[in-house]
Parts: sequence; C-alpha cells; structure tokens
Amino acid sequence: MTAVAVSLAALAATLFLWSYIGYPLLLRRLAGSALTPSAAGSGEMSAEVVVSAADEEDVIGERVKNLLAQETAGPYRVAVGCDGCVDGTAEKARAAGDGRVEVVEFPTRRGKAAVINALVLASGADVIIFTDANTRFEPGAVRNLIAPFGDSRVGAVCGRLYLEAEGGAKASPEAEFWDRETELKEAEGRLGVCLGANGAIYAARREGIQPLPEDSSMDDFLIPARIARQGFSVVFAGNAVAREPAGESIRAEVSRRFRIGVGAGQVLRREAWLFAFRRHPLLSLAFLSRKAARWTAPLLLLLALAAGLASGELFPAAALLSVGALSLFLVAWNRPLPRGPFGKLCYFCAMNLALAAGVAAGLTGASRPTWKRSPR
Repeated sequence: MTAVAVSLAALAATLFLWSYIGYPLLLRRLAGSALTPSAAGSGEMSAEVVVSAADEEDVIGERVKNLLAQETAGPYRVAVGCDGCVDGTAEKARAAGDGRVEVVEFPTRRGKAAVINALVLASGADVIIFTDANTRFEPGAVRNLIAPFGDSRVGAVCGRLYLEAEGGAKASPEAEFWDRETELKEAEGRLGVCLGANGAIYAARREGIQPLPEDSSMDDFLIPARIARQGFSVVFAGNAVAREPAGESIRAEVSRRFRIGVGAGQVLRREAWLFAFRRHPLLSLAFLSRKAARWTAPLLLLLALAAGLASGELFPAAALLSVGALSLFLVAWNRPLPRGPFGKLCYFCAMNLALAAGVAAGLTGASRPTWKRSPR
C-alpha cells in the first residue's frame, strides 16, 4: 500500500501543479497572439433570457426589472421557469414584467436542467441568454453578450461575473479565487475554448444547444462544451458584466461545491469525447487542464491518504495530514474565514474536500436533478 499511496499522492500533486501553475502559464502564452472575433452584423439578432427559478420570491421581481432595463437592437424577451414553486415567485415575476416577459409554471420540481430544456425548446430566438435569479446585469450586459455572435464562427459567449462582499467588505477568498478563474476564462476565450462559463451570465446560439441530461447540474459547462464540439468558438465577453453577492457562509459554499462535484463526476463518466485530444486538441487541453485535473486531483489525494493510513510505513504521516485537513475544514465550517493566507488555505481545503466527495458520488452514479442555490 505504500507504493500505491506515494503514486496517488504524486499524481495528485502533479495535477494540482499543472492546473494551477503550469497550464495558466501555457494558456497566457498561447492566447497572447490570438485574435478577438469580430462583432459585425449582430445588431438585429433576437435574444431571449431564460431563468430557472425555484422559490425565488425575494429576488425575482428585481431580477425581472433588471433584465427589462437592458437595451438591445433586436427583438428581446425574458422567460422565467418556476420550478415547482410554492411561494410567490410566479406572481412577483408577472407583476414586475410586461409583454416581453413569459412566466412558465411547472407544478412539480423538475430540476434546473429540465426547466432549461423546456424554455429553450419553446424559444424562437436566435440567441439564448442564461442567468440566475439572484444575479444583476450591468447596463449594456445583454447587448455586449450578443455582439460576438456577429462572427458566424462564435457559438457561445461567457460574460464576466463579479462577486461582491456584503457592505463593501474586503474580498473573500471565494471572490479572490473567482477573479483568478476569470483571467483564465478570458485567455481561453481568446482561443475559442472558454468551456467553463458561469451560470450567472452566458449565451449560446439556440440552434447549437443540445438538450441537457435532466439529472445534470452542469448546464454552464455542458452547453458551451457541446457547442464547441460542433466546431463553434466559445469566447469571453469581458464587457458583459454581471454581479452577485459573495457567499454568506462557507457551509453554503461547501454544499454548492459538492453539487458541482456530482455534476463533474457525471461529466467524467458520460462525456468521453472530451478526452479525444487528437480530434480537438485545444478543446481537450482546456478541459483536461482546468476541469478534469481539478476535479480528480482532490479525489486522488483522498485515496492516497486512505492508502497511507492502510500502510504501516506511511500511517503516521497520513494520519497527521488527515487530521490537519479535517481541522482546516472545521475551521472553515464553524466560523467566518480568517483573512490572509490562513483563510485562503482553509477555503481551499474545504472546497476541495467537498469537491472530492461530490466527484466520487457522481462517478458512482449519484445525481442532483433538483437543487437549492447557495445563499448569497
């Protein structure tokens, strides 16, 4: 078991180092000479925003008003899918809307993916814009999100999301991590392989959108990735800006990361075409480096610790590391994160432990067809 533990730990460390250090350096070098797609001819394209809402009466009214305040050159509509809501979500969405807003009520919970499938199928717009109920678009966000579709090679566009700490407080570890991720998305977008959109603000050509598995929680990955598979570029629009409040608690973020992990495990199990490096080298490079590596490294590290605990030689070191990781997780779980490097370490540990658990569940067949968003 000693050799197994060392091999797994070495592989996990290699994946972490490549994904967080090696790949970003390579990506910036590759993206440095890439050309930005033109935006000519996108002005008259029709667009529809789809929102899957599950008991969102506290925020849906303001969200609808915010979306209706967007200016576009072409036809523009908003569709709100109420996923088995038992509160006033539907009523408040209708009250805030006008003739451009359609509210679709689903009597029982179907899950976000099923709601998105239904709303996309019913739409006749050229471009579908995806967002969340608790997001706020900056002025011009929709117009800037549509603009890259003027290039016929573009199939999907990811916008820029800012996470805002409550009361203007100093950026949280989550927000700082997200800012670094956004830099990578921007570089991948210059290469046309920005696979990791974010559910708060992204768009796709309706004709290229394929139905999602109804038990999936990864719409913002699967929709752009499958469009890229068809030969379209997936780009980043940094001037299409959305904002959300940062997570209120680490407990909520752990739950969200576990849900992401379940979806990641499903992707690893079902979407084998993403590993076909010879067919689409840039796409597979982006997926393997920034997604698959980060999804599997924490799980491999946990397996290495388990093997170390089963080994007589490595038991003391493995036990110490296990206690240390658990302690960092509990620090993050039970109280507000401390600022500085220690807080970042606690956040990194908690998020990766939750992710590893979710990936393991997803790989073994678990699913999360319905979900409750993290409080923000």
